[in-house]
Amino acid sequence: MALIVVAEDDAGTMRLIEAALHLQGHEVLTANNGQSAWMTIRQYRPDLVVSDINMPGVNGFDLLKAVREHAALQQTPFILLTSLQERRDMRQGMTLGADDYLTKPVHPRELVDAVAAQLNRKAMRTAALELQVKEAVNEALDEQAWTLQEQYELRLAHELSEQWPGEAQGDREDFHPQATVLFADIRNDREWARALDPQQLAMTLKRFYEGGGDTVHLFGATSAHFVGDGLLAVFTDRASQTTAHQGLRAVKAAFGLRKSAAAMQGWVKQQFPDRALPRFEAGIAIHSGPVAMMRLDGLLGGAAQVLPVGETVVNALAMQRAAAGPHPVTLSIPVLRSVTGAVQPVSRHFVTLPQCAEPLEVCAVDPLPSY
Repeated sequence: MALIVVAEDDAGTMRLIEAALHLQGHEVLTANNGQSAWMTIRQYRPDLVVSDINMPGVNGFDLLKAVREHAALQQTPFILLTSLQERRDMRQGMTLGADDYLTKPVHPRELVDAVAAQLNRKAMRTAALELQVKEAVNEALDEQAWTLQEQYELRLAHELSEQWPGEAQGDREDFHPQATVLFADIRNDREWARALDPQQLAMTLKRFYEGGGDTVHLFGATSAHFVGDGLLAVFTDRASQTTAHQGLRAVKAAFGLRKSAAAMQGWVKQQFPDRALPRFEAGIAIHSGPVAMMRLDGLLGGAAQVLPVGETVVNALAMQRAAAGPHPVTLSIPVLRSVTGAVQPVSRHFVTLPQCAEPLEVCAVDPLPSY
């Protein structure tokens, strides 16, 4: 697997990290201070470095700076470890060039996911360089160069006659052990409700969410539903699906929804030219985890419905409602790590969810400049 250098002066934490990485098949070299770690890194040229920040002598920031300034080592993925009380260090670490950070005490599953994400990113970068040498990089990037228009052209001809959402789709599986949930709704919804009468508000929401349903469909959502004034979409990986994995498709759908919201601003001005209305913006949150599909047969005499339920769904809704700031797309950290290299992280922070004892760490993201 990979050669990993771990710099940590706490013996208990070191044993935990070493055991977790060994279970994944990685070779681990350890150092209990920054100076020793630097010597080991220069000698063995590891695939990845995991380092505590607070160490005697050469600390984690010093070690990171040395790696980034070394011509042969500067591309080495680097993960910092810090305690919750030292969250002020996160920004400094990212400024110096850290690829990720984990809060202590370290959770083995989170460590394994973070390491896998960085190693995958490194492998993708190496593969891209090899493809450039073989003059085949354009073909490799085709799938990554997604735009809403391209997806529409590729799939519309095949799926125009299909009903969306379809009842049969919900019957395929009752439980997804790993799914990605996207929830989008209108920001400043109370202001819109006060500014427009019910019929005008319904017309505005209908236009946006009908387009939103098409967007998530085109990016391969397994199901889509309307929850209150929001759109809830579930993305899963299917054996028959050859497109990008569920997390990347959900993120691309989110950026497509962001473009749709921007286009809605022009439509609103045309429809209500004399009204002082808030700017039309959508807030979007994406979370991942297990999702169950609950079938409701003939509710109040209507057609059967299949609805996603579970903590993952609840947390996605709460994430969006707790999100703040100008950036409309917020990812939980597991989703962020699954799309490492495909988005531009803007800010990481914690949100408090009503049903959770501990805050959930999330990251606001933007598309890469090429999107």
